[in-house]
This record gives sequence, C-alpha cells and structure tokens, in this order.
Amino acid sequence: MEPREASLVDRIALGAVLVAASARALVAFAPLAVFDLDPALDASPFVGAAPGESVLIDSLALAGAGWVLGRSLEVLSWAGRIIACGVLAAAFAFGWHSLSDAEQLWRGATWITGAVAACAIVMALRRDHSRTLAVAAVAALVGVGVIMAVRGLAQMLTEHQSMVAYYETTREAFLRAQGWLVDSPQALAYERRLHQNEPTAWFGFANVFATAAGGVAVLLGSIVLLRDTQAETRRQIGPTVVLVLAGLVCAGLVIASGSKGGVAAVALGAGVIVVARRHRAWMPWILAGLPLVVLVAIAVRGAMGSEWGERSLLFRWHYLVGAARTLAGSPALGVGPAGFQSAFLLTRPEASVEEVQSAHAAIPDLLVSFGVVGVGLVALQFVLAWRAGRGIATTRDSRAIDERAARELALAVVALTGVVSIAFEAPALDGAEAFAWRLGGLGAGLLVSISAVRTLASADARGAAAIGLAALAAVIVVHGEVDMAFFLPGSAMWMWVALAIAAGFAWTRDPSSDGQLAPRWLRIAIAAPTLLAAAGLALWVAPALRLQDALAVKAARAIHERAESGSAAGLAQSRADGALALRAAAEIWPARHAYGVRAAEQWQAAAALVGDDAITHDWLLHAAEAARWSAGVAPTAFGGRLAGSLIAIRRAQLGHASWEEAAVALEAVLLINARHTESWIRLSDALARSGDVSGARAAAAMALVADDSYALDPLRQLPDSRRGPLMERAVRAP
Repeated sequence: MEPREASLVDRIALGAVLVAASARALVAFAPLAVFDLDPALDASPFVGAAPGESVLIDSLALAGAGWVLGRSLEVLSWAGRIIACGVLAAAFAFGWHSLSDAEQLWRGATWITGAVAACAIVMALRRDHSRTLAVAAVAALVGVGVIMAVRGLAQMLTEHQSMVAYYETTREAFLRAQGWLVDSPQALAYERRLHQNEPTAWFGFANVFATAAGGVAVLLGSIVLLRDTQAETRRQIGPTVVLVLAGLVCAGLVIASGSKGGVAAVALGAGVIVVARRHRAWMPWILAGLPLVVLVAIAVRGAMGSEWGERSLLFRWHYLVGAARTLAGSPALGVGPAGFQSAFLLTRPEASVEEVQSAHAAIPDLLVSFGVVGVGLVALQFVLAWRAGRGIATTRDSRAIDERAARELALAVVALTGVVSIAFEAPALDGAEAFAWRLGGLGAGLLVSISAVRTLASADARGAAAIGLAALAAVIVVHGEVDMAFFLPGSAMWMWVALAIAAGFAWTRDPSSDGQLAPRWLRIAIAAPTLLAAAGLALWVAPALRLQDALAVKAARAIHERAESGSAAGLAQSRADGALALRAAAEIWPARHAYGVRAAEQWQAAAALVGDDAITHDWLLHAAEAARWSAGVAPTAFGGRLAGSLIAIRRAQLGHASWEEAAVALEAVLLINARHTESWIRLSDALARSGDVSGARAAAAMALVADDSYALDPLRQLPDSRRGPLMERAVRAP
C-alpha cells in the first residue's frame, strides 16, 4: 500500500501553525507599546510585537490548528477524551478571566493556542504516513533554533557592550524615568542584571533561551551521532558538518548563558540518549516522571533552608509555596494567566525576596492560572512527553519521504519567520552590522533546515531523530519546571509545539492500521469554534488592542514635543491631555488597566507643573479615580494602589485631602504587599503628619522588619543612611 501524501492545503495549515510558533520565538514582545518610560524623555514606541500583534499570531496558529483538527481528528481513547475535556475546561476558564483585563486575554490566548496547536500537530503527523510532514517539522524546528543561537551570539559579541555603554551615558535620566534613586536597591538590582553578558535571543531571559538552545543541541547531537555513518554517502557529508557545527554552537551558548538549570537539563538530555539506546521501554515513564522529580528536588532544597549556599532552587521553592497557597485560595478557576504576581504578594513565604509574575514552573503556573481545570493542560504535557518516549520503543518505518516537499515546507517556515522577525526589528537596526547578524542568522537557519531534511531522508537517521526528540522533550519538561518557558509569550507556544513534534514524530503506525477518523459532526464541532476564535482574535480583539496602542503612542509623542519646547505650562497640559487619551484607550474592550495606571501617573505629573490650585485639584482627582479603577483587577492591583497612594500623599501635601486619607491609601498598598518597605516609610511620615506619633513609630518599626526580610538579597535592602533615621523614629515603637 503506497503511503498517502498530505494535501497542499494540509501542508499550508500545518505550516501556519509552525510559522506562528516560530514567529513567537523570533519577535520581541512588550505588554505596552509605549509609556514604559516617561515620554518626555523618550516617546519611541517599542520595536517588536505588542498585544495586538500577539493575538494576530495566535489567530494564525488557531486557524491552522482548526483546519488540521477538522481534517485529522481521530477517535480518542477514554483517557484522550478526558484530556480533551480538560483542555476545553481550561479554555472556558481562560475566557472567564479574559473578560476582566486585556493582559489576562492576550497571555491566556497564547497558552490555550499553544495547547490546541500541539494537539493539531500530533494529529497531523500521525496521519502523514510518508513521514514527510514530520521531517519538515523537525527541520523547521532546528532551523529556527539556530536563528535564535545566532542572535544569542550577536548579543554577546556586539549588542551587550553597546547596551551597557548607552545605559552609562543616560543612567540618571533612565533611573529618574523609572522613579528610582541613584544607588537605590532597585537601581542596583537592575544594574546587576544589566551587566551580565548572556545570550537571551528574543526571550529576554537566559534561562528560557537555554531551554530552547539546549533542546536543539541534544536533538542535533543525536541525529549526528546515532545514525548509521557506515551507510553515509558523499552527498551527506556536507549536511553532517553543518549539523555538527550548529549543535556545537547551541550547546556552547547554553554554557555561555550561565544557566545552571540549562546546563543540567542538557546533561540530562544527553543521559536520555544514552539510556534510550539500551532501555527503550523505560523511556515513556522516564520522560513522564521527570517533571515530578524536578518538583520533588525543589521541595527537598526548600526543606534544607537558607543556610546552604545555593539559592536558585530555594527561590523556586518560595514560588511553589506561594503557588500552592494561591491555588488553595482560588481552586475553582484560578487567578488567571496574569494574576499570579498580585496573588504571590499575599502568599509568598516570609523569606522570599522577589515579586515574580510566574511560579517559574509549568505545572504550578497552569494550576494557579486555571484552577482545577488546569489539570487538563498538565495532563496534556504529560501525555506528549510520554508519547515522545513511547515512540522510540516501537519499530521504525523505512518508507521514503518526499524530500522536496519536506524541504519546501521547512524552508518556507524558516524563511517566513526570519523575514517577519527582521521586519519587526528593522526600525531599531541602526547599522549594517545589525542587519548582517540578522541576515546571517536567517541564512544559517535555512542551511541547517536543508541539511536536516537531507539527513533525515535516511530511515536510520529518522530513528536517531526520534531518540533526539525524546531528549529534547526531556530538556523542555525538566527546565520548564525551573524557568518561565511555558509562561512567556515568546516561548510558551514554541515549547508546546516542540513537545508536540517530539510526540508526533515518533508516533508511527503501519498504514494498514490507520486510526479511525472521528465522526464528521465531531470534527466540525471542534474545528468550527477554533476557526471562529481565530477570526474573533484577528477581526475584533487585535484591532481594539492596536487602537489602544495607537492612542497611547499619539499621546506620548505629543508629550515629548511639548517637553522639547521647554514650556512647563504646555507640558502640563499635554500630560493632562495624554492622560485623558490613555484613560479612553484603557476603557476600550478588552479593558487595558495598565494604561489606566499610566493615565494616573500622567495626571499626577501634570498637576506637579502648574500653580493653579483649582486645576491641580481637578487633575489629581482624575488621577485618583484612574488609579482606583486600575486597582480593581489582579494584573494591576498593586500598581494601581501604589499610584493611588502617591496621589493621596500629593493631595495631602497641597491641602486637598487629609493625611489620614493618605494613610488609608498607603494601608491599602500594604494590604496587598505587606513587605513594601517604601510604603511603610511613607505611612510612617503620613501618620506623623496627622499627629499619630505612636502609629508613626510602629510603621517605622514595620519598615525595618520589612527591610530585614530581604536578607537573602542585600541589594534590595535600604542603605545605612536610610535605616538610621528609621531606627531613631522606631526606637519607642510599641
């Protein structure tokens, strides 16, 4: 029986999913297009993708996945049906949270899209009996991975030095725009990270980059080392050299990243390759059990306490404790994909020194975000890992692939995503060298993809690739429990898709035992909502988010122009007008409460520039209302309360409100973050001004207690010049 080729439309649909996942990994992303800095200093919009572009990428992936599922969805086992229901339940929880805030929407959309795309890829690869799509998917995967690696090289060799030099020349202005004092704990912590010369690619985090680069490295290493070299022809020598060099670069960058977890994950992946050659039957259970082993290791490290020098896993234990407490408080539907940070401020252990957005572990992140229904997504990860190991225990097929079709699909994916990445970055590429690095990375990715297709045309090389993909899956599921690989918008979908390729590539069967397609009505029932969701994101949500950003960019540019004119009155009015525009943008559905916080800040800044008491009073009232509105949802609960407290202090200073009201606003901040040292200090001042001397002393004492709680990170503690006055005030505290 001749193997059936996938149709052109099927290949295009699968390509759309791969392009979307790859574009996620090759395009920088920011939650706000502008107003991350004071626009009076810099009104340049972020060069990369904002939430509007984010949901457009998701819509592309959903459209491709919907078509694939409609064409390839098979009858599922009872376990498969339970997992499918769990994924649908998680999608419902995402929809519930997305009604409250845009950040919940765009972040959750990426997570759910990644899971749906993973299901579609597995179904597509199972039904491509010629293995052509599977080979193309692997070739695209390693090609994109090499593009990431070249970007990492560029960062280490050229970009980092330029970035540090620019910061040094604009240090005071930058810190002032952030609201940080020179040599403050915040500034010192930022500079500590800034001066680390490490590759991050487009992710922004060395640990996440190490996950991707390490997975590609072990995959390439397995293909090169485990295939039958005795049967190698002269035609295959060149591709082999290319794959060897690519694997060495990826592995070297994992070491250069300084990621201890990344290096350990790569070593574990190498161990998986060794074990898989002798004990293939063990591999499904090993891969499925590895995430649990990692979580147990973190728990053991937490039990050892802070006396032992290693703190990376200790901090992750703190995140797990906070995640468990958060889940216990919101077990039904969780706190949403963007709600962890606000919850963690309330549930973190006393020794924790960070206010993180994520639990830095895929399983806790999914459970905290979606509650008990997140179990479906967790189960899907376990099943994909298990299948990646199960496939290499079966007999490999020796059927030929359509090498030309595989090459065309792989090159199309790599070329499209590489061009899209360069197009996004082009406005910020200020020299021939920067373009050369980007084009060089694209060329290297294309060359590696061609070499991978040619190598995998051999059946024995496909067997080696199956083992390498199991090792890649091991790297992903292990390091996914100690970093934010499944959390960040740039990496989450890529990790899901890579895991699905590992599962689907090895999940081979004889054509005569082809699985039965699901009934047509069920395929339509699954595909139609997926396609409708893709259309809704592209035609409704994305335009709304882009409109919000357009209003914000226009306001920022107006503020910047007035700032350059030197007119304080004009700048004040432009800030107030900008705040009004930001508030209007924030209220467009899906509500963007982050812009509400920025509106409050701009009204407050405008009020500081005018001498008219009536105008100041009016603008500060608008600022306070915007801050209250933003404080009503999880993603901006702390930011909104903090802005509101500063506005309340300013109103009290001007006599527009009492110091008791300022104290109430500060207490609201401390209700959500009881260890915010600056707010305790401000509360002490407010109580002293209101005449509550004992309360002021108690607040000063609490500021010292909060400061002491950051003992594991001395850079976050107050300098002696600030602790001295606090100790004097608190000396008679009850």
